[in-house]
This record gives sequence, C-alpha cells and structure tokens, in this order.
Amino acid sequence: MTETILRLLTRLSEAGDDAILPGELAAPFFGPVFDRLLAKRVLVEQAPLADWDVCDACECGLPCRPIRKAGEGYRAECPLDRRHDVDLTEDDLRVFRIGDGALASVIGTAAGFGTAPKLAAEKVWRLGDTPSGRAVFLALEPAALTSDGIIASLRQAAQGSAITILAPALPAETARRHQDAGFHLIETLEVLTPATNGLGGTVDVAALAPVPLAPVLRVRRATAEVQWDGRSVILSRQVFPVFERLLEKALSRDQIASLSHVEGTTAREAKDLIRELRDAFKAAGFTDAESKTLIMTVRNRGYRLGVPASDIVVDD
Repeated sequence: MTETILRLLTRLSEAGDDAILPGELAAPFFGPVFDRLLAKRVLVEQAPLADWDVCDACECGLPCRPIRKAGEGYRAECPLDRRHDVDLTEDDLRVFRIGDGALASVIGTAAGFGTAPKLAAEKVWRLGDTPSGRAVFLALEPAALTSDGIIASLRQAAQGSAITILAPALPAETARRHQDAGFHLIETLEVLTPATNGLGGTVDVAALAPVPLAPVLRVRRATAEVQWDGRSVILSRQVFPVFERLLEKALSRDQIASLSHVEGTTAREAKDLIRELRDAFKAAGFTDAESKTLIMTVRNRGYRLGVPASDIVVDD
C-alpha cells in the first residue's frame, strides 16, 4: 500500500514517548498536508540536529560526530576516513516530535468520527461509536494494551457497547487476552488507506465491525435448537427459556434483557444462568470469545444477543 504521511506517523508512533519523525523521512511529504499536521500539532518541530550517528563499526570512539556547515549544505565528518563523511541538507537536520493525542484525533477524523477522542486509559483513546453502536478505541503503542486492568477500563469506558480496538500488531498473549474478553482487534495500518481528503488517509468505518460469524441466527422453538456459524446447539429445557428471554428482547426495540428479566425464568441469579447458557454453546464447539460475542454482557444493565434482529430467523 502507498506510504502516506499519516501511515508513516502511525508506524513511528509505536515507539511511544520516543516517537519522532526525522527530516530525512519527512522531506518527501513536505507540502499542504504536512503543514496541516504541523498546525494541528500532530507534528511539533524540535531544535535542528547538531550531531549525527558515527559510522557502522567505526573505531573513532566518539558517541556521535558533530555536524558542520559546508558551503550551501552541511556535513557530518568521520574523523578517521573522509570517504565516510555524510553530506546533509537543511531538511535533513529538521526533526519533529509526534503528538500522540493530536495524532489520535486525526485518525478519528479520518474514520469519520465528528467528536474529539476521549482518553479512556493511559495512551488509549475512545474515538467514537460506529453506526451499529460499537465503541471504537485506538492504541498507538502495544504497551498501552498490556497494563493491569486495561480490559476493565475499556469495558467501563464502553458503557455496555461492543468494543473494537485499533492498535499496532500485538504480542500473541496480549491479543488473546483481549479477544477472550470479546474485543474485536484490528491493526490500524490494515484499515488506514490513502486519500486526498486533506489528511492523507481515511479509515473505512465498515471495516471496524467484525465479519459476522454467520449471516443468520436460526432458532427452532419446537426442538430448542439454535443454529449459528454452521453449528447447531440443542439447549436443555432448563437453559432454553433463558435464551428465549434474550431472543424476545433482541426482536424488540429495547434489545437488553435486564437481570430481573433473565431471572424471571427461575429463582436463580442471572449471572449463573448466563454462564450455563454460554457453557452450552462452548460444549457445542464455540470458543469462549464466540459465546460472549453471541451472548453479550451489558455492564450494569443486563445481557443481549450480539446479532441484530434482521439476522435472526425464528421457526415456531
């Protein structure tokens, strides 16, 4: 994919507080879009470089070599071998700090979100919500998603909505933790595409929702059978009434079944009933994450099916 300034900054921002854009990388992008990023403080110019890296395997013993004026340009001289001198332009000496909060705002704008991002956890922003109601978060550096309590923090910030996280490539264990929590992970660079929109990039909002596991959730009441993602589950007579309560709400205007509504099937607590219902799906071959995607927890409100009414077919 064509490298744009927005994609480049997103890649470099993975370095966290040390993220900078050197002039030699910035120069090809100088122009109106670059100037706009400066104005938005996505890029903040620092003092020009006064020194340069030493040669590879150089034995001069210097930590770095000074940059000297040389005619119309500049030169970083090697004290041992003039053939290793590096000629530099004024642009090569420029250096820019990347403002992570401002970059998050620009990525949110590129995705079509009209409000400013809100900090949901350290180095993690809530960009906004998709038309389907998913809460979209952005982490610019992998370390932001490894902290203790990050999953609870994101759930609290999402206020019961399904969660999509834009992030760099994550370590396998970190990615698995978030997926097991029912979060949808997307590598930011996979959906950040070039565009001539004044920002240099755009994000397709449709790509922020997971591909449905199955086009239709089919329920056969007579046999207490639920078909989803090519698999069939026959629910017991103790558990099927719980699923029916969720189904009833999924087909109504208020799609969330309160705790009391779930508990109306029996005297037992809702959390125990939902756990048994999810266990029935796991016993049929679904993963824990899939069962929680189908039977979603809505914090402080209750539970709901993770399938829109338009994708549900009920056979009486």
